[in-house]
Amino acid sequence: MTQKVCPVEPLIISKYCQLSVCMECEVVNLNLPGRVSFQFEAKQFIDIAHAFYQASQILREKQAPKQQTGKMAKVTYLH
Repeated sequence: MTQKVCPVEPLIISKYCQLSVCMECEVVNLNLPGRVSFQFEAKQFIDIAHAFYQASQILREKQAPKQQTGKMAKVTYLH
């Protein structure tokens, strides 16, 4: 019995993670340094990614310097 090899496409390669997808299976692979790997159904991954995005926005706001009276704080977002 032979297994089908998925045509995996890279989505993101960064310092902290790698994301790839098989569009035929609709499976997203998340690989983290240290040999930790997760697989998600595409719809599930989109939901999780949205939750991470929302959490990152809240964390950025909490980490931003407090505005001083009469002055605007400068915030730099890293991508």
